[in-house]
Amino acid sequence: MDRKNKSFLRTVAGKALLFLAINLCIALAFGCIVVAGACVSENFYERTDEEYLEEADQEVLEFTIKDRAGALLEGYSLNSNDIEMQVRTSGGDVLAETPRFEEAKASGQDYTYPVSIVYNSDGTYKGMGGVNIEDGDTIVSVKIEAYADPADFQMHTDAEKAVIHTVYSLRYAVFPIAIICFLAGIAAYIALICVAGREPGNDGVVMGPLYRVPFDVLAFVTMCICLMLYLPLRLSETMIQIVFFCAATAFFVNACLGLTVSLAARVKRHSLLKGLLVYKVCAAVVHGVKALPIVWRTALVLLGVTFVEFLVILVGGGAKGLLIAVVLEKIVLYPVVLYIAWMLRRLQGAGEALASGDITSRCPTSGLVGDFKAHAENLNRVSDAVGLAVEDRLKSERMKTELITNVSHDIKTPLTSIINYASLMGAADPTDPKMAEYSEVVVRQSDKLKRLIEDLVEASKASTGNLEIVPAPLDCCTFVSQTAGEFKEKLEAASLELVTTAPSEPVMIMADGRRMMRIYDNLMNNICKYAQSGTRVYLTLEVADGVAVTTFKNTSAAQLGISADELVERFVRGDSSRTTEGNGLGLSIAKSMTELQGGTFDLEIDGDLFKVRLGFPVMGAEELAALTAPSESASSDGPSGSAPAETSSAAADTPAALSTADTSDQDIAADHVEAADY
Repeated sequence: MDRKNKSFLRTVAGKALLFLAINLCIALAFGCIVVAGACVSENFYERTDEEYLEEADQEVLEFTIKDRAGALLEGYSLNSNDIEMQVRTSGGDVLAETPRFEEAKASGQDYTYPVSIVYNSDGTYKGMGGVNIEDGDTIVSVKIEAYADPADFQMHTDAEKAVIHTVYSLRYAVFPIAIICFLAGIAAYIALICVAGREPGNDGVVMGPLYRVPFDVLAFVTMCICLMLYLPLRLSETMIQIVFFCAATAFFVNACLGLTVSLAARVKRHSLLKGLLVYKVCAAVVHGVKALPIVWRTALVLLGVTFVEFLVILVGGGAKGLLIAVVLEKIVLYPVVLYIAWMLRRLQGAGEALASGDITSRCPTSGLVGDFKAHAENLNRVSDAVGLAVEDRLKSERMKTELITNVSHDIKTPLTSIINYASLMGAADPTDPKMAEYSEVVVRQSDKLKRLIEDLVEASKASTGNLEIVPAPLDCCTFVSQTAGEFKEKLEAASLELVTTAPSEPVMIMADGRRMMRIYDNLMNNICKYAQSGTRVYLTLEVADGVAVTTFKNTSAAQLGISADELVERFVRGDSSRTTEGNGLGLSIAKSMTELQGGTFDLEIDGDLFKVRLGFPVMGAEELAALTAPSESASSDGPSGSAPAETSSAAADTPAALSTADTSDQDIAADHVEAADY
């Protein structure tokens, strides 16, 4: 189809032409079907139309003769002279005849029909052919002989004969004509569907005036009108029935075509389903049900199910026992289901509150049972966990900000001094006596900056677990005594009195001696810097439940307006003004090193009381024996005069070795004294 024809078919005239073509094809195809049916019923495929007309006339003549013979036997006189007849038995007895029967023999054509007649028990004539025979009735075989002119008894008029001849002539042509009409009608129908909702020059879908009417309503009204048009067929005569039938059928066909065109246009516009009245009603009902609380929705569903069950029972005949059982079931089931729905509504409300961001909401558990109560408690725990996560997140963000501020301050201070004094040295006379003072400040601040960077690197390694740990058996009692000896002068300078408590027997743990010494140094340096002058400092060691617990306690000189968790963060000091010496890495390094060695680091702040507890598992006798057995065996089994086997590097780091011969750990710890602070 070219563009011009396509554009024409989109016009009202083109669509009307398609409607007319479809109607014409349907009419022709229907006519061909009627003609083919008539040809089959009248057997035109095995006989000619003349034979059909002759047989029809003979049937009319035979029916007329038999009908008049019955009337003659009943005693009626026949006034018409177109048929003269005689009815006689097989024995030749004449039962009845017309007055001019003998005269008609010479002029008319003879027709003879053998039939059976029935007489009542009283001898009166009852009937001929298919009469109901009762007891006492008499059946007599007779022969009807009649003389009549066949031209007086023709069944069809000349016009009817012409129609019959035409039908007979088209008996083979109707099939190809019907097929052609059917295909042409299908093609016209497809073209009509394609141009439905289209207009010339517009590729969009253009709806007609009936678009606002729901399609199901339109179809229902159309079908009702068609049924009303077919109703007069029962009340009219034959010809009027034919006229009404043709008109109703034409309207029905065109109404169906109009409905399909509207359907095609709605489908193209993707508005068929949502445009149905049934869909709108169902959607409104569903929306209304969804808007109800879950308890009411459940009640409505239960009522609907119950109604259907009762309807099925009543339609099926019903049974009292079954009906009573259903009623009892509903009496028990309804409260249980509604109670479950009520509990679900509570859980739903709590979930909606959480989803909306109200993390402080709580789901009431009163009235809830079983899994519903457990689920409510889970929701409450989720609320608590979310609250804690939010608090931790805010705390983490705040501490990150403070970390950046603090590290910037601690790096900037010595760097500023170095720059300033270096500028002074560059501008001053080299022989100026103050040059030595400037040089000393630059060196001191450079060392401070160097230690700060080293401590920062070490703190980063400790927090990420990248420090090398060489564990060996250590005596915690030796650490306590050695720490008391090393910090005696510092404590006296700070006017602090150290009180130590330790068991008399060794308390062996598995740890790295160098890292442990660094932990003790950091904690004691904090005490020396920040403890209240003139107070006591406590360093105690005790064993509780197989754990060696070392406790550091002191009274802070300044008020600690900070939590314990924040105090162990990097670059955080108890001195918020940051006027004291230190960089805030001491506690962070101590905590990370303790945890890397499998110990626990607990920090408590109670007012001005500062307390740190270090916990390490105590080694049993069997563990110590297993560790010392190989070295003893190597010493006893060595060759005579040879040096004893080399002990492990870890054993060399024990506190005993540190207190007698090897002081390398002390030196290392001393290098980091300045880094240990709150």
